[in-house]
Amino acid sequence: MAIEICVKAAKGAPDVLGDCPFSQRILLTLEEKKVAFNTHLINLDNKPKWFLEVNSDGKVPLAKFDDKWISDSDVIVDLIEKKYPHPSLATPPELASVYALSLYICHMIRVCYEIREFEFSVIGFGSILSKSLNTFR
Repeated sequence: MAIEICVKAAKGAPDVLGDCPFSQRILLTLEEKKVAFNTHLINLDNKPKWFLEVNSDGKVPLAKFDDKWISDSDVIVDLIEKKYPHPSLATPPELASVYALSLYICHMIRVCYEIREFEFSVIGFGSILSKSLNTFR
């Protein structure tokens, strides 16, 4: 039996997959595991009544497992992994801390970049301000 999956449709193109990374993650997981699924593209600007009846939050992605609708992408991927363990797509426990560290490093690099950009904007503002003050002297 195929899993029912509701994902975001592209804006202005209701028959095309949208740009939601959470929806794409679920679809990629199902494809990699070769699990049968039926896709429902949901126009987020005009959500179908049946969709809102099973999912009052109106969020995508949404998946149906054993007659129960699940709307959290992490939970959905975890359920897929447990129900269809082969091939395993889970991060091996011995690499979990390495993965977490790599996410932390990427985050810190971004923070440093944003601080640098902020400093450049402050320096630039300072030179503009000082030029402006000199004109009034």
